[in-house]
Amino acid sequence: MGKREARTGRGGARWTTASDRPEWLQAIRSGASKWKTCCRMVLAPTAQGALLMSGVLAPAMAQERVAVVLDAIQVSADGVTGKRGLSTGSEALPAAVTVIGQDEIARTNVKDFTDLLRRVPGVNAFTYGQGDIGSPIRMRGFSGNAHGGDVAIYVDGVPQNFPSASQGGSGMSDLSWLTPDMIERIEVIKGPFSALYGDQARSGAINITTRTGGASSLSATLGRFGYGKLNGVLVKEGTHGTLFAAGEVLTSEGFRDNSDMTRGNLFAKYTVPLSDGLLSLRGHYYKVSFDSPGYLTLADLRAGIVDPRDANPYAVPLFGDAERYGAVLNYAPRGEAGWNATAYVEHYEKNRTNGGTAPSTNFQSDDRNLFGGRLLHTSRFGDLALLSAGAEMRYDRGDAWNQRYTNGQASGLYTNAYRLELLTYAAFVQGQLKIAEPLKLVAGLRHDRFDYDIDNLKRPAASTTYEASVTTPRIGLVYTPVDALELYANYGEGFRSAGAPEISPQGPGVIPLGSAGGVASGDLRPPKVESYDVGFNARLGPAWRVGASLYTTKNSSEIRETFSGSGVFEPIGDTEREGYEVDVDFVPDPAWRLYGSYGYVRARIKNPPVAGRDLIAGLPDRVASLGVEYATPFADGMVRANANYQYLSAPPFYLAGNTPEYAPAWLRYDLRLSYQRGPSTWTLYAILQPKRFASEMTGTSVDPRPRVDGGATYTYTF
Repeated sequence: MGKREARTGRGGARWTTASDRPEWLQAIRSGASKWKTCCRMVLAPTAQGALLMSGVLAPAMAQERVAVVLDAIQVSADGVTGKRGLSTGSEALPAAVTVIGQDEIARTNVKDFTDLLRRVPGVNAFTYGQGDIGSPIRMRGFSGNAHGGDVAIYVDGVPQNFPSASQGGSGMSDLSWLTPDMIERIEVIKGPFSALYGDQARSGAINITTRTGGASSLSATLGRFGYGKLNGVLVKEGTHGTLFAAGEVLTSEGFRDNSDMTRGNLFAKYTVPLSDGLLSLRGHYYKVSFDSPGYLTLADLRAGIVDPRDANPYAVPLFGDAERYGAVLNYAPRGEAGWNATAYVEHYEKNRTNGGTAPSTNFQSDDRNLFGGRLLHTSRFGDLALLSAGAEMRYDRGDAWNQRYTNGQASGLYTNAYRLELLTYAAFVQGQLKIAEPLKLVAGLRHDRFDYDIDNLKRPAASTTYEASVTTPRIGLVYTPVDALELYANYGEGFRSAGAPEISPQGPGVIPLGSAGGVASGDLRPPKVESYDVGFNARLGPAWRVGASLYTTKNSSEIRETFSGSGVFEPIGDTEREGYEVDVDFVPDPAWRLYGSYGYVRARIKNPPVAGRDLIAGLPDRVASLGVEYATPFADGMVRANANYQYLSAPPFYLAGNTPEYAPAWLRYDLRLSYQRGPSTWTLYAILQPKRFASEMTGTSVDPRPRVDGGATYTYTF
């Protein structure tokens, strides 16, 4: 019997047997079990050898040093980070920007995409621990509670946020199909400043570019809690173009009961030169099957009623699956000036059981087909100005519903059920002008329009067509008095689109399709934010780089549920977020790098649904990170070590009354040691989360994480 079937929840709930699973799920689990056995046979000698290696290396690492190992802080004629010059790159914006390249990705402990953002100053990104259901990205006081909303996310020019979904609400994004091997570069733009990104860019935007080349490789990872992963990259350069392909197979039993997962990803991209640019065609396929442990209440954990490893004792065993595939055609000029074009088509389907009290549960489903495109032209006027103008369109059609199941059978009762046709399109322009040698003006304007046809199957009277538009301007300045100092200030507006549950409310109750009642809210406008930033980047001597930003964000007509579970949404008034972020980089010599960051935000709801409850539940007001990296030659190879510490302050939540409760503060330590010799690299990693009952998803319910996690990876590059 497997882990799930052999255990009885310490909270008292007994799980179903393997024979109770659907046939398709039994088949997947059978294949996963065989793959995990094979993975362990392959990786066990690697893990043992890596452990022995770490004991040998410790006393010897100090014997040799290297001339140039880690990237030193560079300052060019474009300033510390490139804001001084004219460029389409996000670094040229008068805003706080972090760029993550392949080198940093390779030095990071990555189990999912959110791990890549852990070093970004002021950002808290994490998974819910319930399978592949989308991940929140908290930035600048926005909680990301829509499973990835509040941040506009693009991959190769393709928007990743869903305007409406049965899971996660407006703005949900799911990047589970994206693996680190596929990524060339990640740009994190703080605040709604760039006009190139629209819906959901309230706290900022993330722009991801996938790889077109590099080295081929094979890697295998074995970790705690039944974690195993195989990755492969193939790069083939031919006479006419370059093929890049990447694949991943992952399986995990999970820290908590009922947390099994089996996932596969395939990605292929072919790039050819065309005229003065590069044309690429890529395709991806993703499939996953997972079990979900559900959430535990902080009160039950503190009282000892449940153990952190238990699944939710009050719910039936939860599970889910997803499939996603699509194709993307891209064209980009070799330089910055010229045409950029993107066209894409994609299918996305996800099913998940969620919530409820045994023997009942809710079955959520999204089944969507999408296509769209983006066109951008950039003109350069010598060293005086740069102008980019473009347009984009997206069509999203499909079903989103949430049905009640009892004793494994469909009840005919629904929490929500929609048939959706969502058309969004936009035009935007952004320009840069050198007013004088040290002073640059950046301005942008964006206009977005939404044409929706929403068929409310639960309450047909609330079905409606919806038309709305929003215009958002930006303007900012960069002042670079000397090459080692950049000063910037900006004003920008952002927005998020209204979701189907807000426009066409389902109303309270779990009832049959076609029920009476319901009123559409077709006059809801997309809630906008206004953001003000000032900041600087500076080099202090040859070894130090310091950056800081101060911001205020005002959200007008924020849309919220009238009260929890009502199913009715309305504008509640204005909210405000004020904060600052500081980050420091120190490279005392080429072998060492030390870095740290600290972010603080004061977020308040001015007109809370419940008077007196003005804090945003689950949102920490402080996030900090501190790390060190070291590299040195050893035994004809190279040793690299790094350690990273992350801290989140205790987040508030409300039970009774207006006095907030606070969940435990959260700490995480990431440790990594690798040895590269020739084409082979051996890596040991550890993840320590010492706080009992603490998790990044906190409030009245939590998802506990293991205090100690870790594993080993072997990579062969060719």
